Amino acid sequence: MFASHLRVFRPRGLRSRGCLLIAVSIVACPGWADDLSLADAERIALDQAPSLKAVAARQVAIEQRAVAAGELPDPMLKAGFMSLPTDTFHLGQEPMTQVQVGIVQKFPRGSSRALRAEQMQERSAALGQMALDERLRLRLAVTEEYIEIIRQRKLAEINLEARSAFTELEDITRGYYATGKVQQQDVLRSAVELARVEDRATRIAQEEDRARARLEAWIGEHAWREIEPGWPEFDPPAAQEAMHQALEQHPRIAALNEQARAADTAVELADQRYKPEFGIDLTYGARGGTHPDGRDRSDLLSVMLMMDLPLFSGNRQDRLKAAAVSESSAAMYQRDDAWRKMRSEARMQWSILQRQAERLQRFERSLLPDARDNAESALSAYQAALGDLTSLMRARINEYDLQLQYVDLHAERLKTLARLRYLQGESS
Repeated sequence: MFASHLRVFRPRGLRSRGCLLIAVSIVACPGWADDLSLADAERIALDQAPSLKAVAARQVAIEQRAVAAGELPDPMLKAGFMSLPTDTFHLGQEPMTQVQVGIVQKFPRGSSRALRAEQMQERSAALGQMALDERLRLRLAVTEEYIEIIRQRKLAEINLEARSAFTELEDITRGYYATGKVQQQDVLRSAVELARVEDRATRIAQEEDRARARLEAWIGEHAWREIEPGWPEFDPPAAQEAMHQALEQHPRIAALNEQARAADTAVELADQRYKPEFGIDLTYGARGGTHPDGRDRSDLLSVMLMMDLPLFSGNRQDRLKAAAVSESSAAMYQRDDAWRKMRSEARMQWSILQRQAERLQRFERSLLPDARDNAESALSAYQAALGDLTSLMRARINEYDLQLQYVDLHAERLKTLARLRYLQGESS
C-alpha cells in the first residue's frame, strides 16, 4: 500500500517528505487502493479520450446536416411596387400600378437533395468507423505503455537479484583478499561490476518513469498508481489467412470504404448539374383606383415557372464532373493502399510472433537453465579455489543478461499480440 502511493505521488515531490504526508496521501485517494490493471487503464483512457468525443461531436454535426440537406430550400418572400407613376406616385392613378406580394420556391436539380443527404450519411458512417478505429488505436497505445511499465518492473526485480549476488560476491572477494587468496584486482573488478548493476537500476527506473509519463497522456494521474505485477494475458491471434480476411471488416478499412462511397455519390451529384433547376414564382398584385365606368380595378395573380439552362457545360459542369471522378479514384486508391499496408503489417507481426515464440521456448528449455547451472558451478569452483574470478564474473553476467533478455523478449511478444489484436479489429 505504501509503495503504491509512493509511486503515485513521486512526481509531486513527496518522496523526500515525511511519512505523515504519505499517510495523508493514502487517505486522500481511497479509490487508488487497488492495483491498476490493464483493463482499468483501457477503460479510463476510453472514458477520458478527447479525440473520441471530438469524433462523436463531428458525427452528430454531420447527421444534423444530412437532415437539412434533404429538405427544400427556404422559400423567398418578395414585395414591392410595379409600374408606379413617377409624376404623382399615386397608387390608383394608372391601371398598371400594383402593390405586389409574392413567394418564390426553388427546386434543386434532379435528385441532388436526396444525394446530398445520402452523402452526409455516408460521411457520418465513415466517422463512426473512424471512432471505432480510434478506440482500437487508443487501446493499443495504452497496452504498449502498460506492458513497458511491467517490463521495467520485471527488469528491476532481476537487477535487484543481480545486485544482491554481486554484493555477496564482492564481500567474498574482499574476504579472500584479506586472507591473501586473491589479488586486489579481483576486488576492484567485483566493485566495478556491482557499480554497473547499480547504474542499470537507475536506468531501469528512468525508463519506467518515461513509460508512466507517456501513459499519463492517456489516463492522467492514474498512470502513477501501482500496477498489477503479472503479465497481462491475451487470446491467441487468429490464423494468418483468417486475419487477412478480417482486415476487410476492420474499422479503418470500413471508414475508407464509406469515404469512397461518399466520393462516388459526389460523382452522381456532379451529374445532376447537367439538369435544370426549377423555381415557381407566385405573385399577388393589388391595384387601386377605378375603371372609367366606376368599377374597382381587379387585383391580379401571377404564376411563373423558372428554370436555368445548363447549355454551356464545357468549363463548368464538365470540369466539376471530372474533378469528382478524380476524387472518387483517389478515395479508392487510398483505401487500397491502406488495405495493402495493413495486410503487410499483419503478415510481418504474425511472422515476428512465431519467431518470438521459438526464442522464448529456447530460453526456457536451455539458455536460462544452462546459464544458471554454469553460474552456480563457477561460484562453487571459485569458493573452492578451483576457478578464477574472471570465469565467475563472466558466468554471473551471462546469467543475468539472459534473464534480462528473456523479460525483454516476453514484453515484445505481448506487444506483438497487442498489435495483432488491433489488426483483428478486436474492441473488447
